[in-house]
Amino acid sequence: MEFLGRLGVPVGDVVKDRRKGIQEHFERVGRQIRRQGFTDLVSSFEADLFRLLQMASSKVRHVLNRHYEPNFPFSAHREDLARTTADFSNLGGYRRLLAVTSGSRADPRKDLWEVIAYRDFLAHGERWAAPAAPPTIDFAYATLVNEIHRVEASGH
Repeated sequence: MEFLGRLGVPVGDVVKDRRKGIQEHFERVGRQIRRQGFTDLVSSFEADLFRLLQMASSKVRHVLNRHYEPNFPFSAHREDLARTTADFSNLGGYRRLLAVTSGSRADPRKDLWEVIAYRDFLAHGERWAAPAAPPTIDFAYATLVNEIHRVEASGH
């Protein structure tokens, strides 16, 4: 009993159904782990993305007027990368870059923005209505990996 109490599981005379109390506790812990895992996954994605953006921006500034290779990230839009790396300090900067480079009104990265929106929901204390169908960690992982691969492989 003392062990369960230290874990935060309600025990004692107040809890009539200890099994239910234990189950609810571990469900709560499971939700916390999933939330933290989701947030950490997006955080790692952002670090990789910003590293790639900084690398691309740095290369553009140095070779803009010389020979920026077509296989470097975002080569077709090098002028947009030539601003400063401060323009890409958050995902809003990346979203603006994609808007400039997409050339169409349709956003091809709808899945990416859903993942980011759900991370924002979690990271800001779930203060607004939860999405009807929140993305799973597997979906988020696949979406984020796909985006990193797209950036690494793209010359556009």
